[in-house]
Amino acid sequence: MCYEGRDSLAMIYKVIVDTVVAIHLIWIIFMLAGFVLTIRGFWRQEFFNRWLFRTLHLGGIIFVGILGLLGKYCPLTVWENALQARYDPSLVYPGSFMIHYVEKLLYPGVHPLVIQIPTTLIAVFTVIVFIFRPPEKIRKAWEILFVK
Repeated sequence: MCYEGRDSLAMIYKVIVDTVVAIHLIWIIFMLAGFVLTIRGFWRQEFFNRWLFRTLHLGGIIFVGILGLLGKYCPLTVWENALQARYDPSLVYPGSFMIHYVEKLLYPGVHPLVIQIPTTLIAVFTVIVFIFRPPEKIRKAWEILFVK
């Protein structure tokens, strides 16, 4: 009976780990899509007025950029590894989520800087574009608060 309880608990951790991995993947897609859409926005101007998407993306990319500069791992990676260790310690991998999976799929032996440097550059680019091309709602709010 005790063995069955341990298996049930392990299965719960497995479901939670899988959920965290799915959320992590969605987060990465959101960050990359935001960058691609920002570049595309130079040709399709209406993107620059999607203030909610751009503001969420800006906050996220600043967070990711700061983590990269500090050499820290995403909290989702840390959480995933902690949960993996409870489910099956042999599944825990060193390093970050993105490096682990990208390395497996595309770049065998990739150094963490290969991910961290472009992430930081994307963060800087996103901040610069947001400053020079803010969404209309935010630009108007800034004008009301600081110009008048």
